[in-house]
Amino acid sequence: MVVDGRVAEYGTFNEPFREVNLLDVELEVRGSVLPRALREFRLKEWEHFGVINDEFYFGMVIFDAKFMGTSFFYAYDRTTGDFFEHTRNSIAGPLRVARELWHGECYYRHLGYIMEFENRLDSGLHRLRAQIKGKKRLPSVEAELFVHEDLDRYQPLVQVSPVSRNRPFYTHKNACPVEGRVVLGGREITLDPARDVAVMDVQKTYYPYRTFWKWATFGGYDSGGRLVGMNACENFITDDEVYNENCTWVDGVITKLSAARFEFNQSALMEPWRVYTTGGEMKLDFLPEGERKGCINAGVLMSDFHQPFGKFSGNMAGPDGTTVEVEGLFGLCEHHLARF
Repeated sequence: MVVDGRVAEYGTFNEPFREVNLLDVELEVRGSVLPRALREFRLKEWEHFGVINDEFYFGMVIFDAKFMGTSFFYAYDRTTGDFFEHTRNSIAGPLRVARELWHGECYYRHLGYIMEFENRLDSGLHRLRAQIKGKKRLPSVEAELFVHEDLDRYQPLVQVSPVSRNRPFYTHKNACPVEGRVVLGGREITLDPARDVAVMDVQKTYYPYRTFWKWATFGGYDSGGRLVGMNACENFITDDEVYNENCTWVDGVITKLSAARFEFNQSALMEPWRVYTTGGEMKLDFLPEGERKGCINAGVLMSDFHQPFGKFSGNMAGPDGTTVEVEGLFGLCEHHLARF
């Protein structure tokens, strides 16, 4: 991705990078190139997976903000509306985010809490494992999941956008079948790749100190048995008509979209949202059912995070100019303001 200190090229790529060497970029601040240790500190990295089942939605992340590490696992029972979450934060905790997806590991390990993601893109597979001890009214979690990202069948979104000159924003996203099992306390949920879908969000970015994003994604099988998905984001990228991460997937075929826009009530995020593109290729309504949220305010550091989840309806572009009808597919939106 970086050659001789410079980003080789910005845009959307046909295949994943073999080497995501963002620490090699000559990142300048006030005319001076930051030393590698400070570049490491400024690079924010995470892997996030959302797992969609007819009965449950599971969200999980390993996030390295450098000044702090975070991991969470949450479960939403779609049949009852029940929600619970296990979260861990650490100043200098035992965590790692993989440098690349072909053969890399992520982990967050703490007493009574283990989250591990093994990326094996060379085998078309990601293995997700969680082992979390129950506490108070929160059930224990034991999970082993396999996300099938076969590049011959499911084309990922691979995007590098300019935050500013030679300051890259990198993301890799996909919607893929998932199988395995999750045990919540004494209840076991079995995932079937013919029915269940995982949406993945991998990111490494030199974020500006003050930042924001609005994000939406979903995945599922439509009435015709096709695996369909969507990703849309509105953030700080200035020329988002050219550089954006907006796309749809239909049976693994990706279709790029124009800039995304979000309309919602910031003081009442559980009210309906509208997500659309400036070119008219996508018009979706989002009806939240629940929300994962978190707020950290430590003076110079701040994070106001809201991730409502629920159902999308509307229409969007598919391959070769086709239109895909979206009828109640499950996913999430996100509204995040931060200083970090």
